[in-house]
Parts: sequence; C-alpha cells; structure tokens
Amino acid sequence: MRSDIIKRGFERAPHRSLLRATGSIESEADWDKPFIAIANSYTDCIPGHAHLNEVGQLVKRLVREAGGVPFIFNTIGVDDGVAMGHSGMLYSLPSRELIADCVESMLRAHCFDGMVCIPNCDKIIPGMLMAAMRVNIPTVFVSGGPMAAGIADQKATHDDLAAHLQPATAKSDLISVFKGVGEFKTGQITAEQLARLEQTACPTCGSCSGMFTANSMNCLCEALGMALPGNGSILAVSKEREALYERAARVILDLVRRDLKPRDIATLEAFDNALMLDVAMGGSTNTVLHTLAIAREAGIPYDIARIDGISRRIPCLCKVSPSSNYHLQDVHRAGGIHTILGELKRMGVLNLDCLTVTGRTLGQNIDDWDIRSEVCTPWAKAVRVSGASALALDPNDKLGAVARTASGSLAPKPLFHFPADPRALTLWRFAAAFNAGDAAAAASLFAADGQLQVTEGLTWVGPGAIEIGLKAKLDEFKGRVRAELASLKGAPVLLVSHYEAGEKKASCLLRTGRLRNWTIGKAWHDYGAGALAETRPLGLMPHDPVFMFDPRDCIRTTETAYSADGGLAVLYGQLAPEGSVVKTAGISDAFRANCGPGFVFEGPCVIFESQDEACAGILDGKVKGGDVVVIRNEGPRGGPGMQEMLSPTSYIVGMGLGDKVALITDGRFSGGTAGACIGHVSPEAAEGGPIGLLKPGDRIRIDFPNRRIDSLLSDAELAERNRTWQPVRRDLAGWLARYRKLVTNASQGGILSA
Repeated sequence: MRSDIIKRGFERAPHRSLLRATGSIESEADWDKPFIAIANSYTDCIPGHAHLNEVGQLVKRLVREAGGVPFIFNTIGVDDGVAMGHSGMLYSLPSRELIADCVESMLRAHCFDGMVCIPNCDKIIPGMLMAAMRVNIPTVFVSGGPMAAGIADQKATHDDLAAHLQPATAKSDLISVFKGVGEFKTGQITAEQLARLEQTACPTCGSCSGMFTANSMNCLCEALGMALPGNGSILAVSKEREALYERAARVILDLVRRDLKPRDIATLEAFDNALMLDVAMGGSTNTVLHTLAIAREAGIPYDIARIDGISRRIPCLCKVSPSSNYHLQDVHRAGGIHTILGELKRMGVLNLDCLTVTGRTLGQNIDDWDIRSEVCTPWAKAVRVSGASALALDPNDKLGAVARTASGSLAPKPLFHFPADPRALTLWRFAAAFNAGDAAAAASLFAADGQLQVTEGLTWVGPGAIEIGLKAKLDEFKGRVRAELASLKGAPVLLVSHYEAGEKKASCLLRTGRLRNWTIGKAWHDYGAGALAETRPLGLMPHDPVFMFDPRDCIRTTETAYSADGGLAVLYGQLAPEGSVVKTAGISDAFRANCGPGFVFEGPCVIFESQDEACAGILDGKVKGGDVVVIRNEGPRGGPGMQEMLSPTSYIVGMGLGDKVALITDGRFSGGTAGACIGHVSPEAAEGGPIGLLKPGDRIRIDFPNRRIDSLLSDAELAERNRTWQPVRRDLAGWLARYRKLVTNASQGGILSA
C-alpha cells in the first residue's frame, strides 16, 4: 500500500507515534488497512457546503465500517453568489487552483491509499478533480447534493393539510431573486414580493437547484465515471443521499483493492462522454473552462474545437432552470443523469466501454439506472419515482418540527441531520409510486410474501397480485391522487385522496404488510369519515399529479429534442479567433423570433470596462432593446480571475430586456445565466484580443447557426486601432497579482502556466 511509506519499518516509529496521537488509529490491526483521505469542503460560508461537516463525519464512519482508516481534511470554498457583484468575485476562479494545490499537497505529504472527495459547488469540484488527476490514486467523488427548489407561491387546495404542506403552484430559485432585483428596479414587483423571493428561493442546504455550474459539474462526474449514479441529482435533503454515501465508502475500498485510478477512468473517450452529456442537458458554460483544465491534468489532449464538434452532433434533450421551469429534483424524478445517458446510448454515440468507479462500464451502469431501459433494476424505478425530495417527518416523529424560514414553515431540515428510521423511506417510495401512478414501481417494494389491504376483506398477496390490485385502484382514481404518509393510532399508513378539478372526491387508507425492510402491524381500519379525521399528516409527497408531471418532457428523446445540436455552442469569428461559448439552451424562443428566420442578431455595442460598471449602467437604463452589451477586461488575466456575470445578465432579464439584447464578454457566466450571452471570448482584452478594440456604437453581428461573432469593422480599421491600443492595468497585490502573471486564457481552461 502507498501508506506503507509512513507506517512500515522501525524507522517509521516516530510517524506511527504521531498517527496514534490523532486518534485515528483505533487498534494495531489498523496498520494493515488502507489509509483513506476524505477531502471535505465543509464551510459555513456556502449553503451547498454548510451540511458537509455532518456528511464528512458520516462518510468517515462508513469508511471505517467498510474496512479503511479514514482521515478528514478540508479545503477552502468561495460562494459565487455571495461573492457576486463586488471584488470578492475576483477570487472565485483562482480558488480552483488553490484547492487543487491543497488537495495535491495533502495526498502527497501523507501518502494516502485512496480518497473520497466531498465537493458540491462549482470551483471546488474541478479543483478536486484536477488534484485527483495529478496524484492519481484511487478516488471516488460523492457530492453534497443539490438544493430543493423554493416555493414561490402556494395554493390552499387541501383543507386537511397544514399550510407548509400545501403544494407549490410555482417554484423559485436563486436566479428568481437576481431577476427580482431587476423587476423591483422597474416596478414590476413590490418590496414585499422581493422579500418573499429572498426568504423562500433557497429553502434548504445544497448546491443551487437549477442547472448551474455546481450541479452541471456534479452531473458530469457521473458521465466521466468518477461518481456514482445519482451523484448529480439526489437532493441534499433526501434520505436517499445517505445510501449514496454508504455506497461510496464501499466503493473506495474496492478501488484501492483493484488499484483502479482516476487516469484509468478519465480517458479521452470518458471526457467525450462527459461533454456529450453536458451539451445534451444544456449545462453551464463554465463546464467548458473546467473540463479543459481537468483534461490537461489528466494528460489528455483536449481542446475547445473538440467540444465544438461534439456540440454540433449531440441534440439538446433537457433544459433545466434557468432555461426552463424544471429543477434538479425534476430531473431525478424523470430518471436522473443515467436516463439522459440512456437516450444518448440509444443514439449510438456514447463510449460505453469506459470504466467507472463502480468497477463496471458506463454502459452497464446505464443498463442498471436508466429507467427507460428494459433491463434496469426495479429498485432504480422505485428510487426515481420517489423524487428524492419528500418533505417528510419520520413515522416515529424523530425528525422534530419542520424548519422555519423568516416567512413561515416552508423549508425542511436536511433529513440526514437526524437519525431518521430508514424504513420510512421505503414507505415514502411506496407513496410516491402510487402518487405517480406507477403500480409496477410500488409493487417492486414488496417482499415475496407481501400483502396490501385496501378495504376489509380485500387483500392482495404477493408482488404480482399487488401490482394488479394497485393498477385497478389507480384506474379507479384515474391516476389523479395525492398520497401522504400519515399516522393512525401511532402506526404508519398511507392516506390516499382522489381529486378532480382540484377538489377532493374520495379518500381511503392503505395498510400494508411485508413491505421490504418494514413489516407493518396487522390492524386494519374502517375508511369512514371518522377514521380520516383521526389521522395526522406527517408530510406531503414532493410531486402532485394534480399538476401533472411528464418525465418525457423533462428528459426528452432524440425524436422530441429541443434542438438537433447541443445546448452549448462554441462561436468563432473576428471577435473570438480562439473561440467563445454560449448556452444556446438558455436562449428564449422570443429572442429567436426577434432575430428573424436566420437567427442572426445585429446591433450597436454598449461597452462597459468591468462588471461593476455594467451592473450600474444596466440598472441606470443605459442598455436599450437591440443593443449588444460588451463587458470586457474581465478575462482570466484582465479581471483578473474571470468574474461571473450573473448579476448583469439577471438584471437584463429582470428589466424586460432578456429577449431584446445580446451580451458578449471575455469573462464568464454563472450556470444561472439565461439569454443570448456569449462568454469566454478569447483572446481576452487584456492580451490584445479584438474585443478590446471595440468602441461604443460599433455594430456587432452574431450568427448563431454558423457559430460566428464578428464586428462590422474592416480588418484595416481593427489593425489601426490595435496600433494605439493600451491594456487596462489594475493595481494588484498578493495572490491575485501572482495569479495574473501565471494564468492562461479561457480557451486553454484558464489554467496556470508552469
């Protein structure tokens, strides 16, 4: 083992003495076990990471139970949302390099045999991946999971439920709040409405709920083979996430035993798989920047032209906020990342033989976890149908009260913070399957001798009979039901209500026996009105068929794809000789219509020399419909640090200009950016790129189908301007000054030169 360097031989007695002092060596037998690093990114500063202290301790316990000796260390983390709109954003991208160096330093100094990485938000994931590729010891990634979507509006449709259990009629997320700033500025919403958004848009811990950079990278880890199925889509507040941590602990010991390392997994073909998923799901443009950097550390020759080729031939199958009203919890309900990969498999484009941390190939993982696959496991269907987001209380009421926000009871506490009875999850899955009209998934949860009683004298025994009986009940209710976990005289039951036109028409209690992992008592109950009154609702299923959810719209097929090419595109041209990136999935139909049939946008440029200047100018009304907003001197070197442009892009949308203007920048965008926003323009202004030669009023032409971005200036005019051009220099000290000297441009991944 690699750890023998620090623990074997008489000359290592001092080393062993120090290791004993850590408390991590619990017996002499531990010297014969693999030393496993747990690279955690816990910090109170980031909501996606605030829960990772508990997660780290859980993973530590699980690694020890699996046969390893765990050691936790932590990395830094910058919250892009909190750092947005001020000088703190200058440190966001540079933090990636610090994280990579930190993890590398710990692994090499302490000679670990394997590593579990617990990241969540966007710079931390690629930073850890870069280090994993450098050091190349067995590694598995298991993130903290995405945040649940917020509740923008509730409608009291169920008189028998408490206010916090009423269904959401509209969802929200962090982008809703950024847009809300612009909407408030233009008088579209009141201060009270903005406050409501602020208080409810981010209801739980976890990475922000849309297809922003953090979630995009966590999803890409599944396709790259470095993370387990479900890593990108199982909510942080789901009990199911605990099962993922447990599996990751077992996997890392298996990887060490087999000596299966990151560079064995992250091959050229695996990176192709990851980028195919990226463009199919319309991920963040930042994934291009990060993937190029990770590939370089893996020794893989990857460039932006290869990404361009992939984006031209892979259709856009999925749109998630801000590109649609779907969120990661919906993607999970629809089948998760491996169902998107399943659609790509059916196209015949994936490299299916690539190894993954499961020890199986990507193709084998897809077979198991793509719920549209004929050979997927019944458990996969049951997991997916639950949505992994139940606002549930344990049947034994161990979880305590639902957490309170400033505006009321809207947010659940993370389930894994409490020792919830794992049997509750099984019953919740059953409720979810019934709610979703999936009799097969519900029946799969029953043991071979399972039974279900709906009324006195009507009992179905065995999964086959149960499925037939459930389907009959679902047909009777026309699939429009609400299934809730409830308590009756201290025993858990399912309260099922049938609705038509939003009104309750009938209710019944389902009492089960011999459900997997849970045998429920034999007491049955009359279903009269009095019985219902005696029940106590413990939670509401996250998805409500009253509002209907079509998983084949959330994750589309190649026949129903949003577009024949991908949700990300690389644009070249006079203004971007080395490339630029746009999230085409985030461009609205209204903007396309304004462009005309050729999908070409042309207009005069309004130039801002920094993001701060752009934010002030946009809110002051300096941008009009038909303009091309140019934000420059925000590239890797010019910023330095390549600031994200979520604030200005959200203000544009919030002020009603999202369908009427385009934006180009040598900076980058948050995954939360929507609209015709082209970033990563290379070369950047600070290194003499053409974007730095533009003057206010110059006309810019963006040809989306032909993937070009040009000014209408002649080459001679640009050459003349370049003769007198001078770079904008900002006084810097400390880390940013060193970073500026070493960083390369965006088309190379914004990495540091040697």
